[in-house]
Amino acid sequence: MEVVNEAFNVAKQLLKSTVPPCTVTIDSADHYEVLAINPEKSKNILLGYVIKHADSITVGFNDKLGKNKMKQLFSDYLLQKMNAQGRIRIHDMNHQLHSDMQEAINNLMRYYNEENWYLS
Repeated sequence: MEVVNEAFNVAKQLLKSTVPPCTVTIDSADHYEVLAINPEKSKNILLGYVIKHADSITVGFNDKLGKNKMKQLFSDYLLQKMNAQGRIRIHDMNHQLHSDMQEAINNLMRYYNEENWYLS
């Protein structure tokens, strides 16, 4: 369970780094979720979330980006680990996952900024 807690805390910290401009919508002991909220567009868009389970964590990103955009924003390593809904099941956070998730979050933030998903 300690490995799962550590993986959850690492993923949560990566997502926390986006607040602000993104907004935390769920912050509990086993679930953390961040959205980009733009009142002008009357729409919210998922940046990512992490959910802790007994033996693993699930990290999810926006699954509405489309395959081409996901290939631009996520590493091949993350894409191989993702299911069709953009979720990754992690039993142990390794250096590659940590690094690639940080890069993916940075890429998403840049992309959302370019698309004016949040106001400065």
